[in-house]
Amino acid sequence: MKRLAIAVMIVLALGSAVWSQTPSRQTTPDKPVKKSPFVPYTGTWTETFEARPWLTVQLTLQGQQLSGSLVRAHDLKFSDAGEIKSVGDTQVTEVIQDATLNGDGLLLTAKNPETNETDRFTMRLTGETTAELKMSAMTMPPGMPKLKPWKLTRGAAPSAPAAH
Repeated sequence: MKRLAIAVMIVLALGSAVWSQTPSRQTTPDKPVKKSPFVPYTGTWTETFEARPWLTVQLTLQGQQLSGSLVRAHDLKFSDAGEIKSVGDTQVTEVIQDATLNGDGLLLTAKNPETNETDRFTMRLTGETTAELKMSAMTMPPGMPKLKPWKLTRGAAPSAPAAH
């Protein structure tokens, strides 16, 4: 009887040792990490006029929110067709206060901290490194043509004159 008890204890000890070294397997498959829908919009986007940058949109993902800035020429002149005709040297920096996805793309609300003016833009991706930006929800002065979207390219931020 004593031998049987010792044999049972040895079997239990060995079984326990083997079981503890067996890797545990999850019964549920690993869930993929959910990618934010804002990821394709992140980065530095620029628009040039006559080989000179006049608009830079910088978007950074922080958690599930986009933040960033919009640096643009203060003085813009447009043709009758709504295309840019000239760009001034003075730059304005606006802070992105809100970014919301809707059916048209990414709605950006930008605020100029110096004047407290708020502008709204819609950014629509046209490729992996290209997008269009247009002014949204803004009333234009009488006689001003409907502005065409600006063509943005994602890449390195160009050096631009300091904001005034």
